[in-house]
Amino acid sequence: MTTRNYDILVWGATGFTGSRLVEYLALNAPAGTRVAIGGRNRSKIEAVRAKLAAKHPMAPISLESMDILIGDSQNAQDMHAIASQTRVVASTVGPYSIYGEQLVRACVEEVTDCCDITAEVPWVHDMNRELNDQAVRNNVHIVSLCGFDCIPADLGCLMLAQYSREHIQQPLLHVKGSIVGIRGGVSGGTMATLGNQLGIEARRLWKGVKAQMSGSSTPQSQPSNGKETNRAVVHYDQTLGRWQGFWVMSMINSMATKWAGRELNYGPGFSYAETMTARNVFMAIAQTLGFVYLAALMFFSATRNLLYMLRAIPRPGEGPSDKFMKSGFFSLHLEAFSETEVFYGKVSGSSDPGYSETIKYLGESALCLAFDRDESFRPGIYPPSVAIGNKLLDRLRNRGCQFDVARKIIPASHDSAKKVQ
Repeated sequence: MTTRNYDILVWGATGFTGSRLVEYLALNAPAGTRVAIGGRNRSKIEAVRAKLAAKHPMAPISLESMDILIGDSQNAQDMHAIASQTRVVASTVGPYSIYGEQLVRACVEEVTDCCDITAEVPWVHDMNRELNDQAVRNNVHIVSLCGFDCIPADLGCLMLAQYSREHIQQPLLHVKGSIVGIRGGVSGGTMATLGNQLGIEARRLWKGVKAQMSGSSTPQSQPSNGKETNRAVVHYDQTLGRWQGFWVMSMINSMATKWAGRELNYGPGFSYAETMTARNVFMAIAQTLGFVYLAALMFFSATRNLLYMLRAIPRPGEGPSDKFMKSGFFSLHLEAFSETEVFYGKVSGSSDPGYSETIKYLGESALCLAFDRDESFRPGIYPPSVAIGNKLLDRLRNRGCQFDVARKIIPASHDSAKKVQ
């Protein structure tokens, strides 16, 4: 790689998450790290920089000295000009299926590593199919899914698979995850991505239905290893002694962890399922129906716009207060199955999972790409566990994130994470 002007570029610095990522890097990056900030509106970026500089005048990485790069995410020439100036891009500009493609293409061609917080797994698969071979040839690491979806599940399964191989000498076959406690807010960017992703998934589903009806497609399924239990959406978990309901990120995390399991050979037919704990069966049903109802409202543009108008959901650029984010937490219980053994994992965080924890995950992913690269890194377009797994896991543990595994159920390290919200 030729000499670059910057170590890390934060792309999308004016957004709710992007501006806080700039702040995180200013406070936590090693001294001398060259950080630039970018987006499409110079005046807004200058305002963010000035606000953060006034808030942290003695930050280890000077906010006032951060250079500004301007470009349009959908303009290929702009993205090449930006990617060529930095070693790593940390992108918070979504929906990524709309605003992320040109950046990924530019990074692959300009030999620039990139990480993002998309939850759009099908889009990441598309980028992998189209550009992975070139990324491998160029020794480029495009690390997607670096937020709350899917770091806890993704690195949690990596941790369990390694434990199973090293201590049990058996492959990992199935992991059941349960969100046993959570408190967090939501930003407008997340809601915009949700609406876009629902539309994409509906179109994919309809194409599949038409193909099935025409007889032109045969469904492909991974062989079962006999460890995954067909559970109802609402069910009683005997291990936890609690009712379980639908969890909004379960499908995303399942796709990401199964992909990683195939790439890293966790075990034959490895699978992952995820639910959310409820106080009782009625709450489990209510939260499941609530997620379905919200998805229906976000799917149609008319109802989505009505929610914006009524201020029922935040608009892009808006999100929870700093005070609320500091009061957040989450706790993910993991039950792992090898051929003959059952063991457990715990992943938890002590702040808002969708924002404070996500910013930590993305910031450390960017720093990992910039400063920790070694032979364990895998070039290509992959989830974090595949590309930078153990190095990132070490970083997050050093930042206070709980990633533990044992033969018995592990209590959460944060008392607040024991509560069911």
